[in-house]
Amino acid sequence: MLAISGCRHDSGRTADAGTAGVDSVRDDDFHADNDIAMTVRSIADAIRVGEPLDTAGYNFEGVLTDGIGRPLYTNIQGLPGGWDVDVLSDSSVVIRNVDIGDLLPEDLEGYLASSLDLTEADVVDSLEYHGAEGAETTVYDFGGGYLRYEVRNATAANGLEGALVLITASRDLPSPRR
Repeated sequence: MLAISGCRHDSGRTADAGTAGVDSVRDDDFHADNDIAMTVRSIADAIRVGEPLDTAGYNFEGVLTDGIGRPLYTNIQGLPGGWDVDVLSDSSVVIRNVDIGDLLPEDLEGYLASSLDLTEADVVDSLEYHGAEGAETTVYDFGGGYLRYEVRNATAANGLEGALVLITASRDLPSPRR
């Protein structure tokens, strides 16, 4: 599997002055069973075969990992960044990071596309907005459903910038979020 090398954090990292009081977190506190690619692939497979998606099987709040079991990003407090997986209907799921941090959205998109065997030929729509929010959206057809990958720039109260990623997997072509 392709690993997202830029999204790793050091297991021995200590809190800096901006995160005083926050305990250091070890990479091995998280297990590869929460791999984002496995999660997306499982959802896509269910959509392909027409299996109804249910909240008990897919809803999740916590840390999602890369292909080698490391958190995808570190938030601005220095902790592994959290994710939220929500079933919207029996044929649609949304996955989003809940904090900004050092997430590299291009690497994540490449990792997900690779895990689903998606290429540029599978892109059915893309949009890049260069305004203050700086949104980029790509929609892939994965055969039986669609994967909408949206990235928006965000700024924390302390002025640090990061990416908010919204991934929608759906049987029908998901419309843009407005």
